[in-house]
Amino acid sequence: MKMFKRLRPTPSMVIACFALLVVLGGTGYAAVQALPRNSVTSVQVKDHSLLARDFKSGQLPRGAPGPAGPAGPAGPAGPAGSSGAGARWALVRPDGGIAAQSGGITLAAHPTSGNYILNFGSAATGHLILASGGYAGDAGDQRGETTAGPCGGGSEGRTCPTGFDTTSHVWIQTRENGGTTADHSFYVAVFG
Repeated sequence: MKMFKRLRPTPSMVIACFALLVVLGGTGYAAVQALPRNSVTSVQVKDHSLLARDFKSGQLPRGAPGPAGPAGPAGPAGPAGSSGAGARWALVRPDGGIAAQSGGITLAAHPTSGNYILNFGSAATGHLILASGGYAGDAGDQRGETTAGPCGGGSEGRTCPTGFDTTSHVWIQTRENGGTTADHSFYVAVFG
């Protein structure tokens, strides 16, 4: 009996346990009750207490990009391109200056009025060559035909002056409406 007497709670212990039960019950009730939508505002949130996982994707603005990481290993070589897929082109002004181009094309000669020889840097024979009139630095509207073909003679090309008779050279001729050769701007393209 003495043992039970020692374990008997005192009035202060009963009050403390009751207070603990009320506090835990209230916390449990709040934890299972959903808060109304938009009831928590920035006033109730402590600064820096929220984490990225507390937000939906796209709700947070991205920060400044970090430093670039080390370069990764080189990937495998890609498949070879199909022949004829690329085009080399140039827009040439009436004075023979190149206004724009795909790269690697130079004016080889402008021997006479309306005649131009461009060096494409690789063979033009056996490839489609297209030429048309342009307006780069050219105000004249009385244009006639613009023609082009590879140098080197043979069945495809034209015999060009010595020094320009390689297959990487293209002869372009611009004309007036009446057929007379005259300096005009033009586009020329070699496909493939």
